[in-house]
Amino acid sequence: MQRCFCHGLLTLSMPITAFTADTVYTPDEIAHGVVLVEDSRILKAAPRASIELPAGAREVRLEGLSIAPGFIDIHNHGGGGADVMEATTESLDTIRRTLARFGTTSFYPTTGTAATADIRRAVEFLADSVEQASVPSAMAHPLGIHMEGPYLNPKRRGVHPIDLLVEPALDAYRRFAQAARGKLRIMTIAPELTHAPELIEEMLDTNVMPSMGHTDATFEEADSAVRLGVRQATHMFNAMRPFGHRDPGVIAKVLTDPDVKAELIADGVHVDPKAIELLYRAKGVEGIILVSDGISAVGMPDGEYDVIGLRVRVKDGACRFEGSLAGSVLTLDRAVRNMIQFVGAAPAEAIRMATLNTARHLGIAGRKGQLEEGADADLVILDEELNVRQVYARGLPVQ
Repeated sequence: MQRCFCHGLLTLSMPITAFTADTVYTPDEIAHGVVLVEDSRILKAAPRASIELPAGAREVRLEGLSIAPGFIDIHNHGGGGADVMEATTESLDTIRRTLARFGTTSFYPTTGTAATADIRRAVEFLADSVEQASVPSAMAHPLGIHMEGPYLNPKRRGVHPIDLLVEPALDAYRRFAQAARGKLRIMTIAPELTHAPELIEEMLDTNVMPSMGHTDATFEEADSAVRLGVRQATHMFNAMRPFGHRDPGVIAKVLTDPDVKAELIADGVHVDPKAIELLYRAKGVEGIILVSDGISAVGMPDGEYDVIGLRVRVKDGACRFEGSLAGSVLTLDRAVRNMIQFVGAAPAEAIRMATLNTARHLGIAGRKGQLEEGADADLVILDEELNVRQVYARGLPVQ
């Protein structure tokens, strides 16, 4: 049973539920819209005046509120005090429940650099979890695995342990991929490393998205990676060769190439709002994918938390280890609001950066990231300030 804002208690066990709201973001904006849901799927999203509700449908009126698609986070390490690398059902369910509370209904659990055996153990566990999550539940849905490391440049390692970074090797990568059993979808890699091009070609041949990150690549090296087929950059500006007017580096390649999508941690800590504005002006709405890079401290109070074996201090919205940023406590609902504040994005544009852009980039549009016929019934109910009031994950109310 789920409390409606206007009509007490309701359940989605009815054959069809009609959610009507002041605004429906598909993510395109529909004034006075309706979303028809049957079980875990969306039947239709359209202006209320254009639809005659099916006989027997239960109408849920969300007056003064709006409906958006569930957010998709392709870069998350944890939440609720739990870390992806713990590789237990209890810890992953804690993360899934925490993310869902803030409107993230789908995500790609992200591993960190660790001992090879620990990475493989985590990847094997996550592969099982992705398979088991095919059954709808009132939690965020893990769609695939994102591996961040161990093929990172030591010069731009951030807090990834330097002694556990390794040079790319095709056989070793294939063992990781085998452990993932087809569930590996994204891998962050420094493309300038020796043999990185071989791994990138292998990834592209096996439906894995290579992402340039933790990289000291020059413009020419980044350009070579893009010509190979790289179409993503991990947490733009962070752990990258700095931009220089005589040494523009990987940042300039991402800013100037419309084919490359940029992950953005829009918390105002990892990237100054003026740099976010620069990215927004250079890439446009469609070129940005909002991510959290969230760690175990997401949804938790300030304090100390474990991240890939490190004790990270969280204070005033910043996560640090020995002075270096170590992930974030950002949630995607806040990232959406920040994009409106920082760059003046329209609500539909900001929501798109956390939904449809991501879905199209990963090839899951039509199922995730939008409110349309046949898509999963992932709904985020928002107030006038775009704060989350209620979430439905594949039709089930998140508590």
